[in-house]
Amino acid sequence: MHSSLSFKQFKKLSYFMAALFLAVHIVMFCIFRQSGVMPMCAVNLCSIAFYCAMLFLIHRDHLRGFVVASFLEICLHMGLAEYYTGWNSDFQITLIGICVLLFYAEYIGKSMHVACTPAVFLAPAAVLAYLVPLVIDHIRPAPYQLPSDVEFFLRISWAVILFGVVLPILRYFVYIATRSQEELTNEVLHDKLTGLPNRYYMSDFFRKMSADVRYWIAIADIDGFKNVNDTYGHNCGDYVLSSIAKLIMDLPSHIAACRWGGEEFLLAGKLNETDPAQVLESLRKTVAAYPFRYEDVSLRITVTIGAAWFAPGQSIDEWINEADTKLYAGKTGGKNRVVI
Repeated sequence: MHSSLSFKQFKKLSYFMAALFLAVHIVMFCIFRQSGVMPMCAVNLCSIAFYCAMLFLIHRDHLRGFVVASFLEICLHMGLAEYYTGWNSDFQITLIGICVLLFYAEYIGKSMHVACTPAVFLAPAAVLAYLVPLVIDHIRPAPYQLPSDVEFFLRISWAVILFGVVLPILRYFVYIATRSQEELTNEVLHDKLTGLPNRYYMSDFFRKMSADVRYWIAIADIDGFKNVNDTYGHNCGDYVLSSIAKLIMDLPSHIAACRWGGEEFLLAGKLNETDPAQVLESLRKTVAAYPFRYEDVSLRITVTIGAAWFAPGQSIDEWINEADTKLYAGKTGGKNRVVI
């Protein structure tokens, strides 16, 4: 599956996040300095130096270290900001967003098969950074009070940052889940070698058959396929199978087809949409005329096809057995023919 970022893309994203955090701390330093919250000025100076170091860490491909260290720095910074200025500036809300980023980073790391620290082990740091200053603020007022216009600006800023980060990530996870489910379903219902649907897919076709429509079914079997495998090897056999599958895929789209098993392919359709005798004979001729060539060896490959109409009251197994009987008649009658 290709639903995640590559290492190079994640590295670029890490550069962007580090630069963004660096810019935020520069702004926060100016705000705290203007507001006279000197302890937080010192904290933000350390944070500015920290993210300069993080840019170097990313350059050296230490992305795991960047994720863990940045998460802990944010928890510490926001916890101290809550402690010194109280809850009215909404510093604590960023801890929710950073937890989402943390779990996203773990997913990316696992999808790239690189070492990563489980988010569940780090998330408690955010919980503590959220709850401890809350309890302290309940016991006694914060030592500093930011101006009301600054608090309003910070509330708006944190809300924009939080929703701007969390919503796209959650939307991306919905995309990943949906895409993964579609890919898993496709893998279950399709043959890996030929790309054609498998017999499980055809069971859905049988289930949706209408009683008011007449259907036909056909089984195509590669003539002398065992001899191809024994003479030229299984890789050659795989080449023949995949080549014939491509020819089957070129049939009209309203014809259902699948790899039935081994060297057999099953085709089905509605009599009012297709003349099966014409389509199957055309397929037989196309295979017989196709220039099969494997490792400088030219091969002459043919198929024998047995077909049957679906009769009212007949079971699916009886219907398939009837087509298989016609196929056997074609094999014993000389191969490379269509028997209906």
